[in-house]
Amino acid sequence: MRILFTTYAARPHFYPMVPLAWACLNAGHEVRFASTPELMDTVHASGLPGVSVGADIDADSWYRRGTFVPKPAADDESEVDVWMRVTDQLAEKQFSVCEHMADDLVDYCRQWRPDLIVHDPVTFAGPVAGQVLGIPTVSHLYGLARLLRLDIKDWVGTEHRPGYLDLFTRRGVEPLLHPEAWIDPCPPGLRWPGQREIDRVQMRYIPYNGPGAEPSWLSRRPSRPRVLVTWGTSQQKKLGVGIIELFAEITRSAASLDAEVVLTVGAMEPEHRAHLGDLPDNVRTVDWIPLGALVQSCQAIVHTGGTGVMMTAAAYGVPQLGITKIPEGRFNVERLVAVGAGRHLPQDEVDTAGVRSHVSALLEDAAYRDGAAALRQEIEEQPGPAAVVPALERIVAEAGAAR
Repeated sequence: MRILFTTYAARPHFYPMVPLAWACLNAGHEVRFASTPELMDTVHASGLPGVSVGADIDADSWYRRGTFVPKPAADDESEVDVWMRVTDQLAEKQFSVCEHMADDLVDYCRQWRPDLIVHDPVTFAGPVAGQVLGIPTVSHLYGLARLLRLDIKDWVGTEHRPGYLDLFTRRGVEPLLHPEAWIDPCPPGLRWPGQREIDRVQMRYIPYNGPGAEPSWLSRRPSRPRVLVTWGTSQQKKLGVGIIELFAEITRSAASLDAEVVLTVGAMEPEHRAHLGDLPDNVRTVDWIPLGALVQSCQAIVHTGGTGVMMTAAAYGVPQLGITKIPEGRFNVERLVAVGAGRHLPQDEVDTAGVRSHVSALLEDAAYRDGAAALRQEIEEQPGPAAVVPALERIVAEAGAAR
């Protein structure tokens, strides 16, 4: 069986798909990973065979306009209205991504003839190629607590956005309204309650954060509690260099405790590191280290609520403080709080005393360690990627029988 995996050029969307792609290879299937040129080095570093299709969009131009920064609500608006404005723009960006890669992806599929396409939930070139060529498609979620369907107007309803439908009708095919299945690495207890049901194939979240060397100091037990402060690679692009100054303030607040603080700076441009200012002696700055290796040596983590960071920390049973600004982070961290595995601080409410209080609670209150341990156990109880491969085989077999 030939399986084509595809995502747009974003590491947080690619990384969650790597364990299943390797499981398919190990089961004897042929695998290719298709994306636009910017992701190819990341794909090659994973050891997976990759193929470049289409062209990269100018994502930085979207970020420079502040497109994805929530604006304050007007008097007659709800918080949901504010979030919807952001996701409306995210949808437009992903429609542009599709236009930049879909036709090349179709041409490649004609040549390679995959039996199945597995795509991330916002890489619409995957379902477009599937419809054009009659190939079944599966959507691979990345662990987000709340399913944000950018193809649908209000995330959870049934009315698809005209921009999504146009991607298909311009190519003379019926729009694909739902994939054959949704692979979901988010454990059931962490999911947002009340969501519309989908054809879900549950899979254990396996932390994969790219290659890298583990430094020797990580294997030595610290003399004080170790706290990791990190933010996703997209946060600086979305929120500007001011986020660096904010996280320097957060780092200094955490360092005012009797703790060893590890601050990741690998996502920053070298010329922007001056925005950190002076840091206390008990702060260690680190460049790129795979998050899975880094976080498991820590007793707490502070982050912006990004799905990959949240799920990696959850997989290792580490209590979490989410400091959030955008919808993805807010939804994730609210669920961490609900299951007792973390605490939440809106970014606009950050001050030294608040950060210190939240981090201190994570380190001193055993309830958070217990909640994080229970979440880790639930993750480990889910079927591994190898157990999902037969479900993909059944989808292909059923599609073949229906022809």
